[in-house]
Amino acid sequence: MSRICTRGTLILATITAMIGVLVVAAPANAEPVAESSLSWSIEHWDGVSDPTTGFITEPDAHFQVLRDGSIHRINVTAGNTYWSISLAAPVGQELHPGIYPNAERAGFQSGRSPGLDVSRNGSGCNEVYGKFTIHQIAYDAAGVITTLEASFLRRCSPGDPAWRGDLKYLATPLSFQWKLSDDQPETPESHRYRGATSTFWASSFWTNSIRFGASGDRMQDVVELSPPAGERFEVGRTYRQAQPVGQQDPGRPGLSVDRFYCRPTTGNFTINELVYDTAGQPVALSVEFTLKCTEFPSPEEPNVLKGIIHFHA
Repeated sequence: MSRICTRGTLILATITAMIGVLVVAAPANAEPVAESSLSWSIEHWDGVSDPTTGFITEPDAHFQVLRDGSIHRINVTAGNTYWSISLAAPVGQELHPGIYPNAERAGFQSGRSPGLDVSRNGSGCNEVYGKFTIHQIAYDAAGVITTLEASFLRRCSPGDPAWRGDLKYLATPLSFQWKLSDDQPETPESHRYRGATSTFWASSFWTNSIRFGASGDRMQDVVELSPPAGERFEVGRTYRQAQPVGQQDPGRPGLSVDRFYCRPTTGNFTINELVYDTAGQPVALSVEFTLKCTEFPSPEEPNVLKGIIHFHA
């Protein structure tokens, strides 16, 4: 029977000498391109009309990142459009991945409130009622942001229209989402891990196989991928008729997901991007997969798990 559960700790089969010479068989994709972009949605005062939306990105938009004490400011300019977005952690802290509720105007916070200030073409708020979420963030030696993925909601008063936005600055995708068809009512239908609440990792094993994990939101998932025996992964290739990792027939790829606890299974997966570091560990991975029960509830209508991995790619 297929159900949600944790299979337990997977056995790590690491062969140090082999990992040290791990390479990608096909020409690897170039390093994933980091994205800088801003999308927004601004509600109208009537509360009925559709919100005003927009999206700008490089090279049409210019992004400038500044730091003034505890306040991080990102200025975005595209033609005649100018945005300024300021973020500040609660007093005595530094911004890190997480959710920041009850934000007040950055630089004018009271107590331990986080700070947020958003203006467009000079239009901002004297007071701010809002929140923001940090999915990814990194700094240089001077404490200036070098990578950022964040979202925000800002109002000038509790009843004012909301300004919502998603901001990326030199950020690569980082998430894992899955969708499950299952006959059991207690089984979650889908979930998406994001950096604000989750951690992600990837590692090599058996020289040419990859293990990816995500943990957060009171859940954890592990996905294992193996090419057919004697082969190495090829970027852009779709691997078909995959069997559970470690139980493949000759010539068959391997695909196992802790969450999908039915046996036997079959599935397909596509390696969209894959980059290793010099030690042979995956530092960028983009995969789409489909995993099916072959017998439950029936061969004609099996339970199906679909997933998309974005690990900095």
